[in-house]
Order: sequence, then structure tokens, then C-alpha cells
Amino acid sequence: MPNPSRISRMALVFAASGLVSMAACSKGDDASKAASVPPLPAAPPPAPAAPPPERSPASPGGASAGGSGPSQGPDSIDPNATITGQITVAASVKAHVLPTDTLFLVARRPSETPGVRGSLIAVKKLSAAKLPLDFTLSAADMPFQGGTFDGDVTLSIRDDKDNDPMTRLKGDVFGTLPKVHVGARNVKLPLDQLQKEDESLTGANPHGGPMQMGGGGPMGGGALPPGHP
Repeated sequence: MPNPSRISRMALVFAASGLVSMAACSKGDDASKAASVPPLPAAPPPAPAAPPPERSPASPGGASAGGSGPSQGPDSIDPNATITGQITVAASVKAHVLPTDTLFLVARRPSETPGVRGSLIAVKKLSAAKLPLDFTLSAADMPFQGGTFDGDVTLSIRDDKDNDPMTRLKGDVFGTLPKVHVGARNVKLPLDQLQKEDESLTGANPHGGPMQMGGGGPMGGGALPPGHP
């Protein structure tokens, strides 16, 4: 007859073996289940960056279409609001005009009072290095904002040896056209008269002695002495 204690030991061995087998089966099932899970989908590629907004083509004045920018430039000047012509020098005064001299081309409103300078409209500084000299005067040459370059003007040209528009020295050569309409073409503006005495628009004498006042300053007004344009 079998020994009861031996039977008990054998039962314990079989039970332990069963537990080990069950654990192994359970791990195998878990591994099988884990292997059967499909992989996660890959992350989508990043969306392409949006293209930069198109820029409007630049307008002739330098601003974008529809935007704000300079409203006045060489391309925005009305071609009809100009005076074009040629500065000449008379043979009688040619010896007084040197290539190193400065020319001041000036447009003023005609004055209704004789001997009184009209208000300044436009001014241009030129070189006397080459005469005759073609010129164009327009709104681009106006020193004051808010005015208009139109109608009739008095046009003058002065050969200035001290490069100072506020002084008129004896012997300077000048010329004047009393009425020129803005829009005129092929205007002949001659240097044909000699300044008879020193004159200043400020009253200062560059030679240290008394100087006759031009009167009224560059803006206009005041009586003009002999020889003043």
C-alpha cells in the first residue's frame, strides 16, 4: 500500500507544475495579443508653408498701388505746366559772362505796380559753363509748397559772380521777359543787360560800403533800383 506522505509530495509537485504551465500559457497569450495589435499610423508630414502675399507693383511715384507714398515726383509733373527754352548771351555783354559764373533762372508773378517785384514762383540754379543753354522750368522748381505753376509769369535770368542770389553786383549780366505763359515752348531768354550798381535784397554790402536795397526781399514788394531784373 502506497505511503500517504509520498502521495502528498507527488500531488504538490503536480500542482506546482500545473501552475508553472498556466503562467507560461498566460505569458504566451499576452505576447500573442501584443503582437497582433497593428502599429500606429505614422504622423502626417507638416503642411507646406503658405506663400507670402503678392506685392502690388510700385507706382511711378514710388508707392505701392493702393498705398500711400510721395505724391509729387519728376514723373508726376504735368508736362504742360512747364516752360522750356534756351538761355542765350548777347555779343555786347559776352565778355562779362565767365564759365565759372552761376546762373539763377527765376519766375515771378507779374506785378500790377510798376517798379515792384512780383512774388517768387520758381527758381533754378544753373551753370554758365556752356552757353547757349537749354532749360526747363516747372512745378518741381517751386521753393514753396501749396502754390501752383500756371498762368503768366515774369521770367528772368541772372549771371551771378558771387554765387549769392541775395546780392546783385555791378557788372553782373541779366535779362528779363516781362510775360511768359506757363506751357510756352522754345522761349529765348537772353542775357543782354549789365547791372549798373551793387544791390542787396538784405541790405548788407559785401564790399563794406553802402549798398542800395533791392526792396521787398525775395518774396516780392518794394521798389526796384535800376538794373534789377
